[in-house]
Order: sequence, then C-alpha cells, then structure tokens
Amino acid sequence: MVYLEHYIYLIYMIILLRGDLFRGCTIKTQVFAYKSIITHVIKPLNIKCKDINVIIVTYKNQYENMMKDIFKDYNFYFFIINRKNQVENYINSINKIPDFLINKKNNLLILRSDLYFKQNIDYSRISKDKILTQWNLLHDKSTGEMADQIQFIGGNLIHKFINKINTSRIDTKWPCSLHNFYNYCIEHFGKETISYLNYIKDPNPTHDHCEIRGNPIKELGNPLYNYTRYVK
Repeated sequence: MVYLEHYIYLIYMIILLRGDLFRGCTIKTQVFAYKSIITHVIKPLNIKCKDINVIIVTYKNQYENMMKDIFKDYNFYFFIINRKNQVENYINSINKIPDFLINKKNNLLILRSDLYFKQNIDYSRISKDKILTQWNLLHDKSTGEMADQIQFIGGNLIHKFINKINTSRIDTKWPCSLHNFYNYCIEHFGKETISYLNYIKDPNPTHDHCEIRGNPIKELGNPLYNYTRYVK
C-alpha cells in the first residue's frame, strides 16, 4: 500500500525503459512484457497518466510506433543509442532524458525492457531524497554485490545522480556490470540515503550468499519478474 504522504512524492514520474527490445523473444512476448509493466509498475503509482513520462532507450528504431501505441496513455519518448558495454549503455540511456524533465518534481524509475513482471512494485518507501534498489537483499552480504535490473532515484537527487555517474566510475568492482550499484551509492550518497522497493524474505539469512537472484533462472530466482527470453 502507498500511504498518503507518498502521493506527494509521486506527482510526476519518469519511467526509463532501457536496453534491448525483443531480447531472445517474439514481438508478442515483448508486448506482453510492456503490458505487465503497465499493470505492475505504472498503475501501482496511482497517479494521473499525464504526469507519467515513459522513455524507451534502445539500439534500433524498429517498432517505435508499436511501442508508442502500447504506452499511448502516457507522455512517450523513444531514443536510440549506440550499443556499448552495460555500464556505458546505462549512463547513455539516462543521458537521453530530455533536460526539461530533469527537475525536483520528477522522480525517476530505471528498469530493463526485458522484464516480464509477476508482482507489483512496492512504492511505500519512496522519497524524493532517496535512492532505492529493487529489493532488500544483496547477492553477497560481504561484498555488497546487488541485483541491478531496477533503480529508483528521488527527484531531489536526480541532478546529482546524473552528474555523478558521468564523472565517477560505477563499475570499480565487477567491471562492465552494474552489480556495484549499492556500494557506489553508499560511497557517493551515504547509507542513510539508500533504501529498497520490494521486500523479499531471505531464504538463508545467516548465509553470506543469497539464493534470490536478479537473473530469474539462477538458483531460487525471484518472485518479482521473469526475463522475456524465458517466458513460454
């Protein structure tokens, strides 16, 4: 449940969908995945459609009109970038957000386009002054390795966040990946600024390694989403 105080933070929202479209899947599956994002990511915000900006950043301009039709109820933007490594793609996708949208009114939710959601995103912990990871669990408690498919950036931190990722390297651990995101945010924004979206019970809380994984077919996977390439 999103409490009344959080509606203040959700007056405007940017939903940034990054990465490949149709990654190892059919057009039909990608459409279903985006519809699952509308159902489980956008609608739980419980705000007016005109206050939601959906931005797709990908590598080819195929099917732009189809994507626009899926998100026809929202302000829609579609951009192309050159494919590089995962970290550069992430930064370049965020850099495509139009300047007029980057302000303290707009919160930012970043997620991959190949996620097929099974549960709602939980917005009960959001704040304009917080950065939220996708869930409460680390892949490994001792190293701070974190699943990296979804991030929330509060409106008061967007300018600083964009400046920081363009000037300070994210992947000082696990090069060319975003698994260092949690450590990076603690270093540059402070631990008190970091929280999480969805709560998932740790199946082995005394173990350093967690079997809940960002990749949904590894170990216990996760209850939040599947990858489009694994949807049958």
